[in-house]
Amino acid sequence: VLEARPRLGGRVFSYRLPQNPNLICELGGEWVGASHERIHEMCRAFGITLDDHRFEASLLADSKVIAPNAWKYSPAAQRGFERLRRDYGAMNARQKEELDRLDWWTCLENYGFSPADLRLRDLFDSTDFGESIRFVSAYAAASEYFESSPANEMDFRMRGGNSRLVEQLARRVGAQNIRLNAPLRAVTQKNGAVYARFGSGGGVVLKADALVCTLPVAALKNVQFEPGLPSNQSEALEKLIYARIQKNQLLFENRWWQKKDWSLVTDRTSHYAFHTTRNQPGREGILTAYVTGDKADVLAAQNGAMRQKMIAADLQFAHPNTQQTVRGFFSQSWQRDALTQGAYALFRPGQWF
Repeated sequence: VLEARPRLGGRVFSYRLPQNPNLICELGGEWVGASHERIHEMCRAFGITLDDHRFEASLLADSKVIAPNAWKYSPAAQRGFERLRRDYGAMNARQKEELDRLDWWTCLENYGFSPADLRLRDLFDSTDFGESIRFVSAYAAASEYFESSPANEMDFRMRGGNSRLVEQLARRVGAQNIRLNAPLRAVTQKNGAVYARFGSGGGVVLKADALVCTLPVAALKNVQFEPGLPSNQSEALEKLIYARIQKNQLLFENRWWQKKDWSLVTDRTSHYAFHTTRNQPGREGILTAYVTGDKADVLAAQNGAMRQKMIAADLQFAHPNTQQTVRGFFSQSWQRDALTQGAYALFRPGQWF
């Protein structure tokens, strides 16, 4: 295993704030979905318990907090969404390709969503896709909502942190077979063998029977392939982008939100806050502010102190004096990560098929 970073895991990254190392948060991948069968199998094999990590969402809109189940889409939007669900279930392959050419915003508008409904849907759905639904393939969105779990695969989390699976896999592979700080530079295939050139200067060569390449797009673009990649892969490599996502961890001296499944979708910069330490004991707790798209870039441009202040100011609509009770703060801006330049793939209109 050749790993460019000085640590294993990539975009799976469990973290402990120094102010309270007993609590664990996730700087990267947060959820295991109910239908992620292979991950469930591996967790069972390694003895990793999956805890419920589903949340009830309040809504902060127009400076007012609305409790879960008290906010809703208009009756016309609700009827339109169910009609879309039925239509999607009856679509053939050609119709799904046609759906893919639309963006999700336009698709919902065509099914009777008002401007207010669309703004609300954009707030919630952009937490799934990492960008505004104006930029998301309607097919990619429809398949997400009509074929996944009721919680959209935001179901479970590994007890002790998602990095536990990485650690178990590393033990299975063996430390002697893993090289850190080993960015891939070139791949050459000839005479039935593959040669991987890696290292800071690309001066180390590893010969093997086969190579499984799991690099994100930003890193893959810096690898020289001989022979070159097939044209369809090269074209996809040029067009595929990753969503802009920043995860901010705020450690509070007490869990003022009280409910373990508390979360808050906002129309402000902090975007989506949830209780990431819900199954962990203690008086203190961590809220994650999960920020996407343009908002993620706005926050990434601030220094840490200002970033914390902006997020805490948003949370004051849910509870007073949040700024005074923050004991620790840390954030990860994936769009500024040199190796990934984003969090996960964003399929724009026309790209899925």
